[in-house]
Amino acid sequence: MRYIIAVIATLALSTACHAQEATTISGLGANSCGKYLAAVHDHAPGKGKYLDHPDGQLYDAHYRYNDWLTGFFAATNVWVLNGPNGITNDVAAIDVWIRKWCEQNPTKPLVDAAWAFVWDQRQEYLQAWFARQRTR
Repeated sequence: MRYIIAVIATLALSTACHAQEATTISGLGANSCGKYLAAVHDHAPGKGKYLDHPDGQLYDAHYRYNDWLTGFFAATNVWVLNGPNGITNDVAAIDVWIRKWCEQNPTKPLVDAAWAFVWDQRQEYLQAWFARQRTR
């Protein structure tokens, strides 16, 4: 599942970066920040829940959102941020940051929160990266 999310995020990210236009996001990233906040309510940062079941593990919405965000940041690291510029996978810290952004923007889609996090963490690098893309 995590790999499927990474592929979807990669395709969405690469389309957005090359076209430098808004792109359509489907799945959890298209859900509102309000839905994200409802899913993470009363959970420790970065800690989703799962249940072992005879048919396999069942994951709660918070766990699934963490997977989507992890895939998004992995795709961003592959396509835009290189090596030491990449977003590290500190799920709890990212979750706290995303929650704060979403509290201020509850009607925005989760993908906007993810982009805002990347921009906040790597603004100088991204400005240079987009400048290089325009000269190609």
